[in-house]
Amino acid sequence: MNLPYDRALVTGGSTGVGLALAAELRRHGCSRVALCGRDSHRLARARYALGPDVLTVRCDVTDPDDRAHLVSAIEQEWGGLDLLVNNAAVQIETDHLAGPEPATLRSVSDEIETNLAAPVLLTLEALPLLRAADRAAVVNIGSSLAVAPKRAAPVYCATKAALSTYTRALRYQFQESGARIQAVEAVLPLVDTDMTRGRGSGKISPEQAAAEIVQGLARNRAEIYVGKARLLPILMRLAPSVPRRMLRAG
Repeated sequence: MNLPYDRALVTGGSTGVGLALAAELRRHGCSRVALCGRDSHRLARARYALGPDVLTVRCDVTDPDDRAHLVSAIEQEWGGLDLLVNNAAVQIETDHLAGPEPATLRSVSDEIETNLAAPVLLTLEALPLLRAADRAAVVNIGSSLAVAPKRAAPVYCATKAALSTYTRALRYQFQESGARIQAVEAVLPLVDTDMTRGRGSGKISPEQAAAEIVQGLARNRAEIYVGKARLLPILMRLAPSVPRRMLRAG
């Protein structure tokens, strides 16, 4: 089961789902994989785990200069890009009734910039490389919390809902323009990562999430529901109060 992509970039790729996805992409046809992240030490460990031929670029995706450097590095190294995976995200639990505390204001800004603004802007900046490919895809990593939010992380849930809407609208633009680019949303359940440590139960592994995302890409699916998230579209049609009640507590 090889994918029709060769050159892949995964943001937030030094740990968790991003790292597992990079490994899975390499196993299924992507001979050139690049990872970016904020932490140089984690990137070095990821490169050691995956092999020296993996390209790693230190990049804060919320920083315009870092994004420009990232896209330039990809172009110089490979001359193009077939697959962009917008995986980098942060989730910060906040009590908005506590008022506009400085820490809360900073966390809100970080979540919006990382989870929504950055993937939109990076997609725009990488589009010239993607459009030059014979076949390309933009994969935005979403969450079941986009449609059934939890009370503790209102901004994270809102950014994932907005990213889902953006992905669908972008898909319409690609389809109507005849661009050879697919816009894909991968909807994840609770995954066992650093971000979710100490939160919730019934988590799946990053490796399982990565394997199911790649299977969905191989089947040319525009919407990939992973693990228990596969039940979400059915429940939202038949009994929307059920998933909302289940996920509300987080």
